[in-house]
Amino acid sequence: MMTVTIAAISMDTVTTKMGRTEIVTAYCTLTWNEQRKKEEGECHFRQAFGNVQIWMGQRWAFDFPSREQGKSYQRSNEKNRIIFTREGEYKLTMYQDGKPMTN
Repeated sequence: MMTVTIAAISMDTVTTKMGRTEIVTAYCTLTWNEQRKKEEGECHFRQAFGNVQIWMGQRWAFDFPSREQGKSYQRSNEKNRIIFTREGEYKLTMYQDGKPMTN
């Protein structure tokens, strides 16, 4: 069963306990394990204290709490992207520098 957290939040700068955390524009691809079409496009993310939130348009909102890493999801930090995988559900790849160039 997939859990997707929906949040109503402004895409402006967000205040956290220890300072300010910006919501940044990026590019995301969402690949489902079941037979669904891959989704991709502009997304927004923020990261604070190891917790990550990603929004893809009005349709999807993802929450990756640091305490759940290695339990309910896997995180892979690479040079130009971060990959979040929920086994048996989906893989979400976030490109911090925008849409990757293809050859």
